[in-house]
Amino acid sequence: MVVYYRRPGGQSQFSALADLGSDATVFSPLIAYIRSNLSERLAVEQLAERMAMSPRNFSRAFTRIVGVSPAKAVERLRLEVARERVENSREPIEMIASSTGFHDPERMRRAFVRHFGQPPQSLRRASV
Repeated sequence: MVVYYRRPGGQSQFSALADLGSDATVFSPLIAYIRSNLSERLAVEQLAERMAMSPRNFSRAFTRIVGVSPAKAVERLRLEVARERVENSREPIEMIASSTGFHDPERMRRAFVRHFGQPPQSLRRASV
């Protein structure tokens, strides 16, 4: 009998980091930039400027090619990095929130609950 490991809290089996940009060759450099600058403010206007596009055209093209809006992509990348650090380190939640661009632990907690179905503290306790 084969039993597959089911992760608690609705955690995905696959990485958001791998999902974003897999077919988005045009936006791959931008996604790499986002990954390496998660602590910065990553507004659509700034991302569009990096791609030399208008914000409206950028949003439409990004959503069409990548499959999610720029804001959702940034949030998914932030969540993936934050989840990894919450589960594999003893770093304070406040520090993780700040360094991954959530800036506020409560904002990060709400994003965790929305995406993973539980707050960061629960994920940390479950990973120990």
